[in-house]
Amino acid sequence: MKYSKKISSAVFGTIIGLILAWLLLKSSVGAGGIGNAIDSIFIRVAKADLPLLLGAFLLFLTSQVLRAFRWMLLSVGRKYHFSLSMAVTVMHVGLGHLLPFRMADVAFVGLFRHFGEVPVGHGTAKVFLAKLLDLMAMGIVIGSAVAAGAGEMALMAPFLLLVGFLGIVFMSPILRAARKPVQWILNRILRLDGSRWFDDLLEASSVTNRKGKLVSAFLISILVWITKLTMFCLLLEALEATGIPGWKVFLASGVTNIIMALPINGLLSIGTVEAGWAAGFAMVGIEGLVIANTNIVELGFSVHILWTLMAVLIMIMAIPLLWLDSKLKKRSSIN
Repeated sequence: MKYSKKISSAVFGTIIGLILAWLLLKSSVGAGGIGNAIDSIFIRVAKADLPLLLGAFLLFLTSQVLRAFRWMLLSVGRKYHFSLSMAVTVMHVGLGHLLPFRMADVAFVGLFRHFGEVPVGHGTAKVFLAKLLDLMAMGIVIGSAVAAGAGEMALMAPFLLLVGFLGIVFMSPILRAARKPVQWILNRILRLDGSRWFDDLLEASSVTNRKGKLVSAFLISILVWITKLTMFCLLLEALEATGIPGWKVFLASGVTNIIMALPINGLLSIGTVEAGWAAGFAMVGIEGLVIANTNIVELGFSVHILWTLMAVLIMIMAIPLLWLDSKLKKRSSIN
């Protein structure tokens, strides 16, 4: 029954995404129709400038390397090799592009549990902390970029920074206050023994004796978002969409990433990512045609295709790291 509900949710989300994608294309295309728009999208992707595309790929890879180091800083108690952290990181990112409703976060916790013996509660807390750190870092990076281009829109920076900071500081106290009702729901309604999971969650969400590591993780998060948002600038240039100010790309790409982080996507995140892309650019006054015969919606689909292909390629490349990590663990156990 549990799996049938998940499948039903995935199918429903995918259908909604396809409808949203169709509506976006229909509202943006001219006399040529949706068919011509789809052809234009794939032609543009096929003609992407390879050197610029390689630069975007390397920036995307760098952002994931940084994320892997951040996961290690957010760990509690157990230590694991970078090879495992990198493998799980890229699988998490790749599956995030493929799976619906943020099931990639569940897979992330499961992968760390299976390959690294990281308690489920610890993995869950790491996901929460990472998302809050991302909010804070996005506030700094996007806010700084927007302030340089249009200072009146930079108010989002302190807001995101405040939300992330308060979330990290008060996560543990809120969880402690909610312990009894949460355990009652787990035990009485869901018929699950969640006491161990909740204890691990509390331990891994605490900031006690971890302030230095959390500050380091925050600084790494800033570098993550600088590299990732710069990647979108290169992707647009690779697709021959030039002349868009960098701060506008940063803001629109940030909105797109926030949409992807929400549990509302269907398979491949189709439709919802493009909607976030169009909404982000609309916020900075870019709608309709941005260059000859190309509009912002078509660019959103083109960027989404390249972004997903890069994520899947890096995920495939990282699979041997799991084999390497098993060898390192065996060597450590022998020594």
